[in-house]
Amino acid sequence: ELSSPNIRPNILIAGCGTGNQVINANRYKNAQITAIDLSSSSLAYATRKTKEYGINNVTFKKMDLLNVSSFGHLFDLIECSGVLHHMEQPDKGLSALVQQLKPGGYIKIGLYSSIARKLIVDSRFKIQSLGLNITPTNIRDFRSQIINGEIIELLDLPKYSIDFYSLSGFRDLCFHVQEHRFTTDALEKLLNDQCLVFCGFMLPESVKKVYRKQFPEDTEMISLTNWGKFEEQNPSTFRSMYQFWAQKLPK
Repeated sequence: ELSSPNIRPNILIAGCGTGNQVINANRYKNAQITAIDLSSSSLAYATRKTKEYGINNVTFKKMDLLNVSSFGHLFDLIECSGVLHHMEQPDKGLSALVQQLKPGGYIKIGLYSSIARKLIVDSRFKIQSLGLNITPTNIRDFRSQIINGEIIELLDLPKYSIDFYSLSGFRDLCFHVQEHRFTTDALEKLLNDQCLVFCGFMLPESVKKVYRKQFPEDTEMISLTNWGKFEEQNPSTFRSMYQFWAQKLPK
């Protein structure tokens, strides 16, 4: 529907960062895209990259997503990945976005999984127990201890993500000042509270194939209860994030 030549959908990317989501959103044909972020430097980089790619249907704006009502109009589709779980109150952030989503509209959300990030949680507890402040020196020293095998419980951390190998990536991975994590039960409550219908996770076909075999009755693969059971048995399924689509109930 969003690619119909007779429709010019309004799309919001909340927390666009350096522009990767914006460039990927170019798949929405004939769309008007609004991209917001709190970081001026990220917005400047995103603006430069979209120009390089010849993308000219994007408007960038420095804004807290809690203030999206100031646009004064509703969006057909919203993307918000990797942002809500760093807010003080993720539910309030989601509520602000849903209020600006048209009834029947879709929202793509990315949130951290409690199960998949157990190793990250362990690292954050270790950082806290050591009383480490967030400084480049402390970050590098802590990473070196892990690489040298000095922290037994974190030996597998270098395999967790490529972010381990850059200063900024490792800082965001383990030293971020605020991080909320979710379970499938928590996702279900979050969506129900906002009158959102779960439409499915974005996963490789190989994972979906295993799920179908285990839960053949869930033909649409939208049972969060079943996905919770699946994740317990396959804890690395959502290592990057829970990436999923939901729809706002029509009035």
